[in-house]
Amino acid sequence: MDKLVIKKQWFITSQSADITSVYEFERELGSGAYGKVFLGREISTNIYRAIKVVQKNRVKDYDTFCNEIDILKHLDHPNIVNIIETYETNRLCYLVMELCQGGELFDRITAHRYLDEVQAAVIMRSLFSAIMYCHDHGVCHRDLKPENCVFVSNEQNSDLKVIDFGLAKVVDEYEVMHSLDGTPYYLAPEVIEGNYSKEVDCWSLGVILYIMLSGVPPFNGRNNEEVLMNVFNGNYSFRPKQFSKVSDMAKDLIARLLVKDPSIRITAKQAFTHPWIQNLASNQSIPLDPYVFNGIQLFSHAQKLKRVTLMLMASKLSEREIEVAKEAFKKIDMSGDGMITLNEMEQGMRSCGIRIDKASISSVFEILDSNQNGKIDYTEFIAACIFNQSFQDSGLLKTAFRYFDIDGSGYITIDELREVLTGGDISITVNPADLASMIREVDKNRDGRIDYMEFIEMMNRKG
Repeated sequence: MDKLVIKKQWFITSQSADITSVYEFERELGSGAYGKVFLGREISTNIYRAIKVVQKNRVKDYDTFCNEIDILKHLDHPNIVNIIETYETNRLCYLVMELCQGGELFDRITAHRYLDEVQAAVIMRSLFSAIMYCHDHGVCHRDLKPENCVFVSNEQNSDLKVIDFGLAKVVDEYEVMHSLDGTPYYLAPEVIEGNYSKEVDCWSLGVILYIMLSGVPPFNGRNNEEVLMNVFNGNYSFRPKQFSKVSDMAKDLIARLLVKDPSIRITAKQAFTHPWIQNLASNQSIPLDPYVFNGIQLFSHAQKLKRVTLMLMASKLSEREIEVAKEAFKKIDMSGDGMITLNEMEQGMRSCGIRIDKASISSVFEILDSNQNGKIDYTEFIAACIFNQSFQDSGLLKTAFRYFDIDGSGYITIDELREVLTGGDISITVNPADLASMIREVDKNRDGRIDYMEFIEMMNRKG
């Protein structure tokens, strides 16, 4: 039963219920071509979300719009915006997303005119990691620009997230795309030619870095046609005044990204390991909190239903509630690919002075790898780290119980567990004996089901 598969996307539900019974809409945050974005407060937990309200009749191709939702459901990275759930009516679709309150990277550049090299390197480290992860998972963003990078908070050292996957496309390693999509200033030359692949994202990141360090775009023009012509020619310079103060190492990274031939342009992975990033933005000197690994070890011995519940809760928590665990994940993930390998886990534990044999680390690793892809994903890691966290006053425990109690009877039954643990996919089978074992671990009064008090007792048990 420890080999039970749990996938994060199973917890991102699509509902037809009245969203106003779950969220209170407080104010408008912005608007776009398809609808508006509102600040919403989840009534049961008091957690604030960004709720994108889309008018279906404004969307030319609704299947393409649904593609953004599907892509986000399958992405799990600390620097990619997290989708919480969706609600749908005949006329409207509501995308409930995590709330990022620090504004766009574009606004921060505008406010300061340009950023210093350390600030820029820290931001680019996060962006290279996010795009490396996307590319490793067959996703090309196709619309990377400072407006689509938002800060989590208003703090100067806030981390940021990549948003707006409306133009993103799932592509295999050799697939070529042809449509002219994106924003002129950030388009790669091969997009204009009409034959391109994932390398276009790395060009866009090069443009973003250029703008951060100088305050001006590398390819300018009096109109879109002139901008596109300059992009197509691929000629730029480091003549802007601010570049006189920029290091040769930073210019080298820009030059390796803004290469017209995509076959010799560096990848996001290569950019992440560039000396300028590693020297200015490395977080390896920050000590890991041993408390993180204490939670991980306890998680590996926890009841199976508790592990599933913590996965569910980890996918819903706000950034503030997982800040320590998030920083630990990014430090342990030395390759920056958005996943933790067994070797990285071992090195992280040993750096904290935790004495544990290799076999035990491997055992813990296998339990944390709940989707069995051979690595520990972001939400899997967060779920383990929050083992000792108290959720009594957050409302999240009630929300979690309701997720399992599908029929609202006040009890979790074997049939309801089966539905949750297959993600509603009838092709997935779970051994009935394993489900019965999960119930027995928690069912104190032996009535063959789990009531709310038994559920709470399970979640409050430490160790």
